[in-house]
Amino acid sequence: MSKVSTSNTEELLSAMTRYLGEFPGDTICVRQIWYEGLGGCGVPNTEEMDAVRAVMDSLENWKPVGNVRYEKYGAQYSFKRVR
Repeated sequence: MSKVSTSNTEELLSAMTRYLGEFPGDTICVRQIWYEGLGGCGVPNTEEMDAVRAVMDSLENWKPVGNVRYEKYGAQYSFKRVR
């Protein structure tokens, strides 16, 4: 369960925008946002992952780049920051 409710779109958008604004990298995956940005613990369910991905899809300064392999999360569908 995440510290932020994924069913509350405004709260989710606000928390993600804040985290992504402070995020130092240019590539990120939904799983990383879930655990590190939203304080998620345990295994996120499909609805939670879909909610985070929907917010990422709506952000103009992030674009989807397909699968990227992460040491910590394995191969994950990812987004790259648009500068």
